[in-house]
Amino acid sequence: MKRELLVSALLAALLATGASAQTDARPRLRPWTGVIGDEKRQELADFATRINMAPETAMRRLSAVQSLECRGLRITALVVAAPDIVVSAAHAFFERSGIRKSTTSCGIVVHREGFTKLHPIKINSIVTGKFRYGPIETNSPEDWAVLRLQQPILGVEPLALPPDNEKFVRDDQPVVLATGPQNNFPLTAGWTRIVESCAIRRVIDRGAGPSLIKTDCDTGIGASGGAYLASLASGKPMLIGLQSANRGESGCEAYDEALCFALGVPVAGALRDAILKKLEETQTTSAER
Repeated sequence: MKRELLVSALLAALLATGASAQTDARPRLRPWTGVIGDEKRQELADFATRINMAPETAMRRLSAVQSLECRGLRITALVVAAPDIVVSAAHAFFERSGIRKSTTSCGIVVHREGFTKLHPIKINSIVTGKFRYGPIETNSPEDWAVLRLQQPILGVEPLALPPDNEKFVRDDQPVVLATGPQNNFPLTAGWTRIVESCAIRRVIDRGAGPSLIKTDCDTGIGASGGAYLASLASGKPMLIGLQSANRGESGCEAYDEALCFALGVPVAGALRDAILKKLEETQTTSAER
C-alpha cells in the first residue's frame, strides 16, 4: 500500500510540473560531447588510423601544434612559418577587464615523446590584434597574437602560410581542426593533439577580405588558438585560420549560423602581415649570425 501511494505521489508531482512520466527518449549529452552537432573529435592516433595515415606521419605533420601557458591559462599555440614564430589567440594575454597581462612567466610548452619543455617567449615580441572581450562576432576578428621565442624549437615542422591574394577560405570548405587537449574531451594519454574533420560553413567578408569563419567544428576550452588546416595530406599542412570562440556551447545539436557555431580568424590581413614581419625579422637575425 505504501508503495502504491509513493507511485501515485510521484505521478502527481510529474503532472504538476508538466513533466512526462515516460522515459525521455532523447540521447543525453555526455560531459565531453562535441559542441556543434555530432562528436567528430578524435585523438591524433585514432584520427590518423581513420584516414589511413601512419600515426608517426600525422605526429610529424602536426608537430607545430603545441600549447601556450600564460599565468595559469593553457590554450593551443602553433609554430608557423619558422621554428621561432608562434601564433595563438590574443585572449590568452588579456584580463577580462581589458588590461594586458604580465607575460614574464609565459612560454610555449613543447610536448614530445613523453617529455615537456618550456620555451620562453621574447616578452617585447608579442603583437596582438585589437582584441577586447565582448560579443563574439564583433570582437573575435581581432583575436590573434604573434610572437617570437627566445630560441627556435628544434624538431618541429612549422605550418605553412596560405598564398597571398587567393581565395583560400570559402563556404562549405572541408577543413581539419587540430588543437591541444580540451576540457570537454576525455584523453587516454596524458597529453595529445585532438583532431577532427569538419567544415567552414560561412566566410564573413566585410569588404576588406575575409574577417571571420563560422564552422561546424566541435571545440571546448583549450581549443583557442587551434589550427584550421586546408588538409593534413600535404607534406607541410597549410594554416588557413585560428580557432577563437564558440556560440551555443550548452546543448547545440546541429550547426546554426546564428546560434550554434565555432568561430575562427582567417590567416589574412593584419594577422598574415604580422606573421610575415616576424619571419622577416627571423631571416634577418639568422643572416647576421
